[in-house]
Amino acid sequence: MRLVRALSRWVVPELPRARVAWVRAVLAIMAVLDVRYFLGSTTDRAGTPSFYDPILLARVLHLPPVTPSIADILYLSVHVGAGAVLIGGLARLPRMVQHGGGLVLAGAFSLWAMWGMSYGYVSHDHMAITVGIVLLTTAGTARYGSGAAADERAGWPLRMIQVFTVLTYFGSVMAKFSLSGGSLLRWANSGTLAWAFIRRPNEFNQLFVANAALLRVGQWGALMLELFSPLVFLLRARSLMLAVAAFAGFHLTTYLLLGIHFLPTAVCWTAFLPLERLPGWFRRIMGRATSSRRSDSDVAL
Repeated sequence: MRLVRALSRWVVPELPRARVAWVRAVLAIMAVLDVRYFLGSTTDRAGTPSFYDPILLARVLHLPPVTPSIADILYLSVHVGAGAVLIGGLARLPRMVQHGGGLVLAGAFSLWAMWGMSYGYVSHDHMAITVGIVLLTTAGTARYGSGAAADERAGWPLRMIQVFTVLTYFGSVMAKFSLSGGSLLRWANSGTLAWAFIRRPNEFNQLFVANAALLRVGQWGALMLELFSPLVFLLRARSLMLAVAAFAGFHLTTYLLLGIHFLPTAVCWTAFLPLERLPGWFRRIMGRATSSRRSDSDVAL
């Protein structure tokens, strides 16, 4: 029973309610960027129903091929829902702005992603953000300035975002294991990066494409980072911040070398960060700036 209680406390921790508001805002902004610039297949394929190959969830929901009109409605709904979520975190606005916006965003973005992934390509970097946008609707009212006030209703969706974020990386290890014929050693010592650099050449990656030893070091590093990603749940404070920075650096490197950004997953690392402290940090910075200006004025006088 003690183990069950400990597991329950871990799955449903008490986390700051203000963090919910900030993570909602980050994911809402990412959803808008996603439908505008990244996951465009929902719109692009609306006129080609013959290519529709629904993913499992789309089949369960009996979704027909998307039409141009539905795609336009979803596109607009994501923008409206995201806008309501962003301004809904302000203390002076009615709770229904945030709640209604969250539901609209969750429904529209989930359908957009399901249709977008049903035309031959499933983008695994959308798992955590889609789960997060949906589950954050269960957290209730959360304001940017709520401070450190914490409860389980805020903790559960944040924990689930953390879990699905980490699963994205650990799942990548499982994919490597499968595609390499059951040997991670074979993948780590393969020419995967060389092939990728040749396929996606740019001025940066061509500096390394002929250096097999360096490329294998990079493959081993990426594999270890993904394989041990669950260890972030054992980290606290500065160590956790360093781990998040390491994954951010990993994504920056893949973008510079391959032009692949994984932003929908990368932004979900915000669920690990103490964003609830942002208003306090901002006030202290502004306070120091104000004090400095006053001192300069005193000197001038």
